[in-house]
Amino acid sequence: MKRITILLLALLTINISSYSQINDTKAKSILEEISKKAKTFDNLKFQFNYRMQDKAHKIDNSLPGSIVMDGDMYNLHIMGRNIVSDGTTLWTHDPDAEEIQISNVDKSKDSFGFLKVITSVDDSYKAKYIKSAKENGRDIHIIDLTPKEAKSYYKIRIKVDKVNSWINEAIIFEKDNIQYTFNVEKFETNLNLPKGYFKIDANKYPDSEVVDLR
Repeated sequence: MKRITILLLALLTINISSYSQINDTKAKSILEEISKKAKTFDNLKFQFNYRMQDKAHKIDNSLPGSIVMDGDMYNLHIMGRNIVSDGTTLWTHDPDAEEIQISNVDKSKDSFGFLKVITSVDDSYKAKYIKSAKENGRDIHIIDLTPKEAKSYYKIRIKVDKVNSWINEAIIFEKDNIQYTFNVEKFETNLNLPKGYFKIDANKYPDSEVVDLR
């Protein structure tokens, strides 16, 4: 579960903070447009499909999920669990296990920080424009992001819808020959969120044990 979360954050986390480091002119222009658009939204909601393919072990699993993001804060639903962060504290509610785990956000993890592969490519990546293509009736740009420092993955391939200038798919290529694909099926913006949306109030779940790891 932790692995899925980190990889999802990788997808939902391209911030283009250092254009000068992107030496591919066409990739730079496309990523700048995505960043510019993302900054006009107060918050974002994505409904997505997550797929893990491990050909060596003949594993091919898919899971639906949804996430709402506002800066460093997020509220994620996947595998029946609710994972929420206010940027400082992380809550994980597992109804099946009747447990709520509370921990500090570890910003050193490989999640790149929020709103960085849908809204942030910084100078830790090399971006390369691969080609223009048509998939499922959509005209798209295909761009490869290669991390400059060693990671568990060696490449993220993103697919950008030409019409709405938005990333609709990211494929993460792991060094152990496993691929993780996140396909954005729907996204909404500027939602009217209730107070406390990016926290979990354990008092609302009296049947769940609270495990405080802070």
